[in-house]
Amino acid sequence: MQMYQLNKKLKDKKGSVPFLLTNYIEVPTDYYKDYISLTEFYDINETIYLYLTKFKGGNLILRDYLTWDLGRPNAYFIVCSAKFSFTLTDLNLPNYKFYKAEVDVKGKKHKYYVLHFIQDYLQDIDYSCSQFAEVELMENYRIKRICEIGEIKNVDEYHTKNKKLVENMLYMYPQKICFKPEINYDVWGLKGQIIISEKAKIKIETDGITGIDMPPLKDVEIQWKNTVNSVKI
Repeated sequence: MQMYQLNKKLKDKKGSVPFLLTNYIEVPTDYYKDYISLTEFYDINETIYLYLTKFKGGNLILRDYLTWDLGRPNAYFIVCSAKFSFTLTDLNLPNYKFYKAEVDVKGKKHKYYVLHFIQDYLQDIDYSCSQFAEVELMENYRIKRICEIGEIKNVDEYHTKNKKLVENMLYMYPQKICFKPEINYDVWGLKGQIIISEKAKIKIETDGITGIDMPPLKDVEIQWKNTVNSVKI
């Protein structure tokens, strides 16, 4: 079973795909960074204000999937049209919440949603069959040592060893991930990236969702439903 990255499509037949900024007319640029995080949901029931912008020569044409640039929170989230939100709710998601969003395009308001999900893969893996590598932070994550499978016994040991490594400009990076049997997400987070399953990719394609590029992962092995894949980060 292949896994894929959920990326923004840079260009399609309508031209380059624009991106979103926090609408500074409605709220301060960094406003949502205080509420939406990797560990907490945004509990205030108010609209998220965004506006569409572009690179020089691009067209301000909405897609179902849009990326949030300036003012985006440090969290796993997907800015989606209503159509894409229905696609997502048909998939197996981690703990999540939808927020109402408003996208301003040259003064015209459009209804969108922000899917915010909370999931820490380090809490979801079976360490007895998972493997990590010590990589050099300043050398484009060049591998210095590959740990034995099961060498890291649990999430606490991972954090303890990783803290010591960081002091020496090293980092503990996943080499092989084995998820617990009950974990079977179609959308999940890995090192700041959003990863999707084959099922999710097919569903997105079948539903005609626009603005998305879904390149396959390679290099890091992931075991899911007793299937091991080669996947790249």
